[in-house]
Amino acid sequence: MLAALHTPAVRDLAWLLTSPSPWQDAADIDPARLLGAQGWPQLLALDAAPQPLLAYLAAHPARRLGFYAERLLAFWFGLAPHIELVAANLAVRDGGKTVGEFDFLLRVDGAPLHLEAASKFYLQLEDGAWVGASLRDALRLKAGKTRQQLQLSRHPAACLPDSFAGCEAAARTSGWLFSPPAALATSLAAPLNPLANRGWWIACDEVWPQQAVGSRWCQLPRLRWLAPALLDADDTLSLAELQGASRQFAAPQLVAELQPRGDGRWQEVARGFVTPQGWPQPALLAPLLARLERA
Repeated sequence: MLAALHTPAVRDLAWLLTSPSPWQDAADIDPARLLGAQGWPQLLALDAAPQPLLAYLAAHPARRLGFYAERLLAFWFGLAPHIELVAANLAVRDGGKTVGEFDFLLRVDGAPLHLEAASKFYLQLEDGAWVGASLRDALRLKAGKTRQQLQLSRHPAACLPDSFAGCEAAARTSGWLFSPPAALATSLAAPLNPLANRGWWIACDEVWPQQAVGSRWCQLPRLRWLAPALLDADDTLSLAELQGASRQFAAPQLVAELQPRGDGRWQEVARGFVTPQGWPQPALLAPLLARLERA
């Protein structure tokens, strides 16, 4: 169904609602509960007339990907007829210290729900660790933080609306996992999700994986990391052009390979991170690995 959507923000919203979680957790919510019985017809109608969503995003601008994803979900929770958005980003403070924040307090089909939402992107290192491109985050740390956040409604300092004390808590996690090309043929083992969205990562001067000789390419800006890209030809590059540009990358950058889909536009068929030589830098990686050891 994602292929039927054309507006980038609507595609991102649909992807957030329906894409598989990168890792499996008993707290994962069934995406169908958030989508609702009329979800796809509503998304198709929104794609045909996206002005309300675009106006909402313009009124609530976000420079960080996580905030952009939260804005999209908040819009949906205000639109979907089976969901009531009760609160968003509700902080819990104890003795003047913030101990956590509820991402969303919802009523889904009338039942109170505390929902934690995240979109994460992790690269697999040789030792098996999954880390963020900035080397400030890791999959195991995020999974642990989410489990902690899901207990927030039971904190004695939590001031909750009626019926939300001790309510059901669930997670809606989306994202992509990136491995060296040779490892992509290996199935993901639990607790990772074998159905997770996957891509590759390489250093800039290594051989780039390519599915077809005639593919076009693009560098994806951070706010376009969610749903697979759908672009006009003028917004794409040849492989040689992007490879040349990649030699100037100062940090890992996400790129996409695209192929024509028959309507004059180019659709993403694969994606990967291209890193500068020497990534991950030992001075940045060491503190993250130390945090993982302590976790």
